[in-house]
Amino acid sequence: MIKNTVIALVTAASLAGVAVPAFADSDIFGNGSPESQAFIADSIVSRLQAQGINATSVEEWSGLVRAYVELEDGRQAMQLFTPDRLELVTF
Repeated sequence: MIKNTVIALVTAASLAGVAVPAFADSDIFGNGSPESQAFIADSIVSRLQAQGINATSVEEWSGLVRAYVELEDGRQAMQLFTPDRLELVTF
């Protein structure tokens, strides 16, 4: 029983480690460690929140910052921002 639990935990940790490097190819978040990329993402979320945007998370998307934003009515929407000034991109 303990052996199966240990195998399951090691497998889960390995799978989580494989998912993180895909994020490392980003230009906006840099090519550093997953920890530094998470720090950059958290910094961008904080900057958006300081602008009055209720962002919950961000990711790089085709050279832009894609933010997941909670709207006033509780719904969640995706919004795109420029990576340098974090200005809303409209099409």
